[in-house]
Amino acid sequence: MASKNKWLMALAGMTLQLSIGSIYAYSVWIKPIELLNGWDAHQLKFAFSLAICFLGLTAAFMGKFVHRVGPKKAGLLGALFFGVGLAGAGFANSIGSLPVFYLFYGVVSGIGLGFGYITPVSVVVQWFPDKPGFASGLVIMSFAAGSILASQIISPLTASLGVSNTFYTLALAYSILMVLASLYLAVPSVSTGVVDYHSGGANISASELLKDIRFYGLWFMLFFNTTCGIALIAVAAPMAKDVIHITEAASIIFVGIIGLFNGLGRLIWSSVSDKIGRWSTFMCFYIIGTICFITLTQTTNALIFQIAVFVVISCYGGAFATIPAFIKDIYGSEKLGSVLGYVLIAWSAAAFVGPWLITLSSDYTSIFWLFSGILAITAIMAFFLKSKMVNTESATKIVKRIA
Repeated sequence: MASKNKWLMALAGMTLQLSIGSIYAYSVWIKPIELLNGWDAHQLKFAFSLAICFLGLTAAFMGKFVHRVGPKKAGLLGALFFGVGLAGAGFANSIGSLPVFYLFYGVVSGIGLGFGYITPVSVVVQWFPDKPGFASGLVIMSFAAGSILASQIISPLTASLGVSNTFYTLALAYSILMVLASLYLAVPSVSTGVVDYHSGGANISASELLKDIRFYGLWFMLFFNTTCGIALIAVAAPMAKDVIHITEAASIIFVGIIGLFNGLGRLIWSSVSDKIGRWSTFMCFYIIGTICFITLTQTTNALIFQIAVFVVISCYGGAFATIPAFIKDIYGSEKLGSVLGYVLIAWSAAAFVGPWLITLSSDYTSIFWLFSGILAITAIMAFFLKSKMVNTESATKIVKRIA
């Protein structure tokens, strides 16, 4: 292990996340697949929901397995599932089978997404004992960056190769990248003293958590914020074309910038939370999100519309970077891995609820009002939970200062 370089380790982790992050460019696939097979946007969004659902479930429940088999094997499993899932999605399009598309793109690639998401974070932070926050932020941001890259190459490839061949091409390319990255992954030979957040730590049972109002607070605070953000990601390209009438090329750029703000939000908001506290940061998400969704109901100006969406997405990404620290503040580092697994189920649930809510009306204005109401109500809920969430957080910080 002595020959391993921590910066190359970080690059390997970033490569894994960059590959699987292409899932967030899914809305770019909708139009080409719709033209090829006649499946409408509502049907296609279900595949995205399935993929995110199985990402969340795998990340929530396979942490101990990843720790047991080691990062190399876990990463290779991620490459296998993700590659087969994309290739299977190409096959499904070639035969025009929507159920097969759901199976491969939604379930199989979703499992690969889960392995690819949790493996690099749990490894890379151990190589940076002095900067675990920087290390995890670097890796997690790469997930969002993957959507920027994918959003720019999917349309040109489908135009020249066709939908199925593009899936095959990306399956091969991402599999090669993920295999090469996984082969380099390894834990340090000497313990760094950093808690592996995904190895389980001190377990806390589900029955215990179900009796704790703080768990419900964390779960629903993440769920509602994710629901509103992931709904926009699922339909970003067609939504922009319908509401502000931008061109196909401009909508692809729009999706790419969404990926950028998703990544920047993870870095910026997690840093903000260190200054103002986790609860206050989540309150910012709800208040800012409410204002942005109300703004979306009132404007058809392309610039204002896009800025409002970008801000919402930054809050969406910021929640994922902030929630582990929020859990650590409340339950302590030793229970973080266990609690985080259960809280991440909120991500899986939101993957269905968000895209489903946006199908309730063909009028996006009504949907934006709905989301503004959801975030406003969540802010009220968080306000009443403040004494439970903040006092514990403050107590944890006081103990740290004394120590």
